[in-house]
Amino acid sequence: MKYQGKRLHTLLAGEYALGLLKGGARRRFERLLMEIPALRAELTTWEERFAAWSLKLEPVEPPGYLQWRILGRVRADARPRREVLRNTFWRTWAVAATLLLAVLVVAQRMTPSAEHKPSEFALVSDAKGQPLWVISVHPEANRIDMKAVTPNPPPTGKSYELWMLPGSGNPVPMGLMNSDGLASETVTPELLQKLASAKVLAISLEPQGGSPTGLPTGPVLWTAALVAS
Repeated sequence: MKYQGKRLHTLLAGEYALGLLKGGARRRFERLLMEIPALRAELTTWEERFAAWSLKLEPVEPPGYLQWRILGRVRADARPRREVLRNTFWRTWAVAATLLLAVLVVAQRMTPSAEHKPSEFALVSDAKGQPLWVISVHPEANRIDMKAVTPNPPPTGKSYELWMLPGSGNPVPMGLMNSDGLASETVTPELLQKLASAKVLAISLEPQGGSPTGLPTGPVLWTAALVAS
């Protein structure tokens, strides 16, 4: 199948953003994100569209138990099911968008506190919708923070590596991911400038200590769009 054409990019990116791509189709899309800048741009458009809704919400301090109740609902609603047919896409759009907004609100509450408010964040979730990491960008401190929401250690002898997917060119390494707790990576102002325009992050499985080539050598396991906080 040829993966060219704006209409196909729009459909695939929308289905991915809403969690409708499953199994092999989802993994194939994530590989294509590494290769096709136009596809990354389309995914960013979808993610920013949903994030824009969350920015219009008036901040309310919820009770402490609420974020865990929402996460429990996300896990329950995201149980594996049969591949959704393309003609059901728009009928499920509203429900899935509402669910995504709930996750974004939880992500904002779970972002690590710092001396400066993060300029952007990304929520990394698995194929079932379970949150794995919240990644936040702190340009004033020249760092990115990675908060592990669900402990997820890599296989023995392997590491998870974070990559920036720029609008053009090769993926850029951003450091190794932690499997639990909070970790920070110091980044240069030049990388932060590229990160501000990249909008998409990816996590691959690499040899222990990271890729020896400066480019992904293992499978891309997760991708996430950066959205303004």
